[in-house]
Amino acid sequence: MLHIEDLRIDEDVLPLLDYTHAPGAKSALRALLHDVPPTVELVVEKQAVFRGFWAHWAVLADFSYQKTHLYEVHAFLEEVATGRLSLETNRLKATAQSFFSETAHAQTRSRCIQVVLFWQRLHQHYFQRLAPEAFPPPFRAHLRAIAHFLERFGLEEYAHAIHHDAFAVAHLVRFTRQLQAVTVAELATLWGAFYAFEAHWSAAKGLRARGWAFPQFVAAGLQLDDFYHPALAQPVTNSLVLGGEETVVVLTGPNMSGKSTLLKAVGLCVYLAHAGLGVPAARCTTPFFTAILVAINLRDSLKDGFSHFMVELHQLKGVLQAAAGGGRVFAIFDELFRGTNGADALDLTTATVRGLAGFPASCFFVSTHLLHLPAHLPPVPALCAFQIECVVREGGPVFTFRLQPGWSRLMIGRMLFEQLGIPALLPATTP
Repeated sequence: MLHIEDLRIDEDVLPLLDYTHAPGAKSALRALLHDVPPTVELVVEKQAVFRGFWAHWAVLADFSYQKTHLYEVHAFLEEVATGRLSLETNRLKATAQSFFSETAHAQTRSRCIQVVLFWQRLHQHYFQRLAPEAFPPPFRAHLRAIAHFLERFGLEEYAHAIHHDAFAVAHLVRFTRQLQAVTVAELATLWGAFYAFEAHWSAAKGLRARGWAFPQFVAAGLQLDDFYHPALAQPVTNSLVLGGEETVVVLTGPNMSGKSTLLKAVGLCVYLAHAGLGVPAARCTTPFFTAILVAINLRDSLKDGFSHFMVELHQLKGVLQAAAGGGRVFAIFDELFRGTNGADALDLTTATVRGLAGFPASCFFVSTHLLHLPAHLPPVPALCAFQIECVVREGGPVFTFRLQPGWSRLMIGRMLFEQLGIPALLPATTP
């Protein structure tokens, strides 16, 4: 089970790692961010691809090409491979064409030269300077596909002739014959490999630039040092350490203290760790979870006819079924049961938190505004409480966004209500 829409991966994370040059590469990057390998071994293998890029960073740091050249080369190769464009492969006819159809000959020659120079530059500056053994075996398949395509043409010879203004009809005919032999499937393999390469390069560049740390997977416990939400311009970093027995975190804090943002930051760290990427933290150790659910921005479901409260219940049921079925679940519930009345919310939250403590292999975060909740919870090792610090100075709240152990009992709703001048806007009523 994977429910991470509330983490806004495409909106908040993708732009931070997007250095791609072409839409195809950006789509591959998006797929890369949403790919969650099913085992720790495959996660580590995915990390190894980025390490392979960093090992070649002296070569790949300036990886680039002209987007317009890519578009033109892509279009030309597609036209040839699909048969929409037929090239002259007979030397005598090609020679005659150069005399009697100069425009058509010049256009074909120009497009072929562009293909040669585009791929030869990438091959010379980047691909042929890579050591494939530095990458894990699955990624080597992409490198092999690119190398196989480029080496079948003998680009160096053509490029040498072009640079010496000696790209004659004989070269053109031989090259067009080679192009005509390329199948649609071979071309699709090439572009898939090329865009996968660029997507991994882009992510590697973003992770390197931001100093995001690769996680370590452990049997139990969760530790995040100096973690933060990467979409914030000036984020406040926090640290969180949960022992092996601490599996249910109850988070409290007044309105606007930053509970939802902190929960999103924790969720992002856990999710990105499982996606084989670096995380926005100085250090991250986490168990490997088989299911991840983040419920922060739940809404009514008009399609299913569910109220906000019923959506909450269905989300909770799915988490409990996954945990009861032997899965190792990580779940976040922001202000659980806020869709019902206070009495129901206290009763249901108490029952839920008590029950969640009975899944020692999983990890749950629950934020709440229920000030009376602590008195209803048992003192068991699985439960731990954290609060977002907020202090009152000169009659108003001061938010520090700092995570601290313990419970918050601070109420600032009335302060904010009055600071905005709302009481003065309400008409007076008589008894």
